Amino acid sequence: MKIGIFGGSFDPVHLGHIAAARSVKQELGLDKLFMVVAADAPHKHGANLPGNIRLRMLETALEGEDGIIASDAELKRGGKSYTLDTVSAFAKQYRGAELYFIVGGDMLESFPSWREPKGILEKAVLTAVSRPDTVRDMRAIADSIMAQFGGRVSVSGFTGPDISSTEVRRRMFEAEPVRGMVPLSCEFYMYRNALYMPEKLRRIRLKLRQRLKRKRLDHTMMTVLEAVRLAAAYGVDAQKARLAALLHDCIKLPNKEIIDFCDEKGIELTDEERESPYLIHSRVGSLLAKDEFGVTDEEVLSAIRLHTLGCVGMTPLDMVVYVADKIEPSREYDGLDEIRSAAYRDLAEAMLMVMRHSAEYTLKSGRCLNPATGEVMRWLEGEIGSPRFAAINANQP
Repeated sequence: MKIGIFGGSFDPVHLGHIAAARSVKQELGLDKLFMVVAADAPHKHGANLPGNIRLRMLETALEGEDGIIASDAELKRGGKSYTLDTVSAFAKQYRGAELYFIVGGDMLESFPSWREPKGILEKAVLTAVSRPDTVRDMRAIADSIMAQFGGRVSVSGFTGPDISSTEVRRRMFEAEPVRGMVPLSCEFYMYRNALYMPEKLRRIRLKLRQRLKRKRLDHTMMTVLEAVRLAAAYGVDAQKARLAALLHDCIKLPNKEIIDFCDEKGIELTDEERESPYLIHSRVGSLLAKDEFGVTDEEVLSAIRLHTLGCVGMTPLDMVVYVADKIEPSREYDGLDEIRSAAYRDLAEAMLMVMRHSAEYTLKSGRCLNPATGEVMRWLEGEIGSPRFAAINANQP
């Protein structure tokens, strides 16, 4: 057998990692390739996330991959992740197999300083995978290592995407899209768990977790993801969109519970709100965002308040949160694909499509439309094609 061992922090795993794994597996004719999550890599100053979370992201990313497997070998062993220990463990498990230890090109240069490099090369072929923009002479470095320690060192012909985990973490922190950088399942996992986001937002999510049902919380975090994508497409402040999306359903409770909550807190409700409790959560959510979560930005509070009924003259930020709520990835309803397509072409058109769909559903349910709905829809009709609601980045999905 030919076994590949691809070690790394995978913090998080990205599409460059996956592409490299596929390429090397095919190039070397490997029967299996194990992507081994480091517990505590000696050459790094500690991973940003615990090993079990990095492993879970890797597992979701590799679902459906043929012969590429997430390994917890180093996590189970614990402590510093020394390559010699890892290679020795695989040599013991797969006796007689030809082992290949795969490293990034940047790590090849530091290989002579690793613990017992000669011992590693006695057990495995060292295979280097470089990024497309590397300026190192990989072959010369490989030849130097073989001259010093013996063994075999090969250089892969991989020329995949140039992506770094550091950049993914930065973009998650700054509310910039990571689509096309990480596997979609990994992107969903990061957003559902608010990974790599500022601590303030992580604390808000924890409070929401105590109040909302799991399905509602997942919807909230997927709305955050969609709001960040839309904000990038329309030049809207993505950090404001992210915060508004995070809090848009902060008091989305069953009808009786939300009425009882308002009565308990002394929040006055209109007759219309008591008759149609689904109208309550956006207005009250805006109040709670200010009083309970400390949000003082009026633009953010407006986006929370308007995400159910909207209003004439909504800002792009208001509309980003409104539309994100209705098209986020976990949503499913007839006509959604057309609305999603429109959302990255013309925000006003997408919102009008959403409102028409909601109005049709409301009427079929035997309820009356809110009087303001018609006004908002007529205003949107006039805004379609307006430069401020046309996507500014043609490369957005």
